[in-house]
Amino acid sequence: MSYPGELLDLAQDLVRMEGEPPRQACLRRAVSTAYYALFHLLISEATLNWARVELRPALGRVFEHGTMKSASKNKADALNKYFKGNPPAGTELDVARNLNSVVNAFMQAQQERNDADYNTSKDWTRYDVQTLIDSVSAAFESWQAIRDEPVAQAYLVSLLGKERSHG
Repeated sequence: MSYPGELLDLAQDLVRMEGEPPRQACLRRAVSTAYYALFHLLISEATLNWARVELRPALGRVFEHGTMKSASKNKADALNKYFKGNPPAGTELDVARNLNSVVNAFMQAQQERNDADYNTSKDWTRYDVQTLIDSVSAAFESWQAIRDEPVAQAYLVSLLGKERSHG
């Protein structure tokens, strides 16, 4: 199993292992771990495109949380505009829906991870954490369905930073 998959399983284990009431520390770690599962999935997928295998770990360290959030927000905005244009049903729409699932799960998981790590006044429920884990799990499935699509690959490139114009 891949590292991102192991992280997703660990998040699930953390939320399930707790008794009643669950400890906030375990719920918070489950939220954070679910986010990092998706974070590392996207980085892993992006670095697989780099031909020099020995440099993939170095490339993976170039990705930044804030930059990835901005790129995801831009993609979400573009997808929302696309959906409002009432696109015809078909493969292109299915790909867009799957990418939308990934993008929105990433943004939500990142925000929830920030809350889990830094907002100690918030109490987490098992239900809320499980809902987030389910969203990340669905994003994993959506990604598998579209990972080879040009729009998905372009999204991975966008996670590195702002596109610059030529000239």
